[in-house]
Amino acid sequence: MKSARGLGARGAKGDRVSRPHANVVRDDSRRLFPTRTAGKRGTTNTGEVVGRRHGRQGACKPCQSAVNDPIVASSSSEPVAQGWGPVGSNEAIKSCTPTAAEDARTAVSLVRHGTFCTLATDTGTPFGTHVYYLVDEESGSPIIRVPSDSVEDLNLIKDGKCSLYIHPSGEATDCIARVTLMGRAVHLGRGEDEETSGVRDGFAQIASSLPPGERSFEDLVHDHDEVFRLEVDKAYVRRLACVITQQKEVEVVDEESFRQAETDPLAFVSPFMVKKWNAEHLEDIVRFTTYLTGITLEELESAKLLWIDSLGLYIRYQKFGEFPKDVRMGFPQRVTDEKALVSVLTMLGQVTWESQKPA
Repeated sequence: MKSARGLGARGAKGDRVSRPHANVVRDDSRRLFPTRTAGKRGTTNTGEVVGRRHGRQGACKPCQSAVNDPIVASSSSEPVAQGWGPVGSNEAIKSCTPTAAEDARTAVSLVRHGTFCTLATDTGTPFGTHVYYLVDEESGSPIIRVPSDSVEDLNLIKDGKCSLYIHPSGEATDCIARVTLMGRAVHLGRGEDEETSGVRDGFAQIASSLPPGERSFEDLVHDHDEVFRLEVDKAYVRRLACVITQQKEVEVVDEESFRQAETDPLAFVSPFMVKKWNAEHLEDIVRFTTYLTGITLEELESAKLLWIDSLGLYIRYQKFGEFPKDVRMGFPQRVTDEKALVSVLTMLGQVTWESQKPA
């Protein structure tokens, strides 16, 4: 029978908490941490989820009148010489971009903090607070600790409905995607319980990796904390949909698609590679930009790499007198590790140089 805590309240460990997913936290704490190995790709349903690699012909409908624009023509181009080479930006958005479910899982694994909202007991309105979380990498569910008898804890006693808003920071925010997870909080136990030992260890491991000056009380699970799993019913994913209008689009990911998807294999390599390429390979980034947009070097005020995933990369560029814009370049093949990424980027730099050198 469902308890007063919504689904699986404190002290009612029989019904929900004893299910196999609770044992994932207790018996295999490694699943709470990001994995860097490649696996099967997530599947998408034809109902709510729109997978970009299955084609998103409607993504740029507002800009159909711009088909004669030289930037549109360039960014819609086929790979260099109809052979191995970069995929133009419009085509990359439609066919060389992770699915919304995969982007959601990547954001959840990377960020590890967000705004956790519960329903206030007196008014029923959302009550938000900042939380840190672990991730069950098998299901993608965040694992959250809240102080016992705190406002959010009391709210969850009455109603387990909740949400978690995850907003990546820095310039790559829209490349990684902003994600809102909707679902129910399932109580896993108190911080002192044996059932939550894997969660305690997981929080402690992350805290120990932080510089001493960046550690806080909230980085650890304490004896009287309450530990919850957010079981995701659906995810709302906001990301770039059209490189011409810079339009963002919100896509809805259902529970099964979110669970089946995986974190991008380059998620934890990308920040380092972006920094390295911006510092040491700016000429290649400029060549990628001019290839994707059709603008000349004289028109270009700035260009920098924002983000890399297994299917392509994002660049932010700015023409003199205009606002910055983001473009995407697709890879001619999927990349799953750092060594292969270096090889592909180097080869693409050579291919674009060959295509742009004077005859």
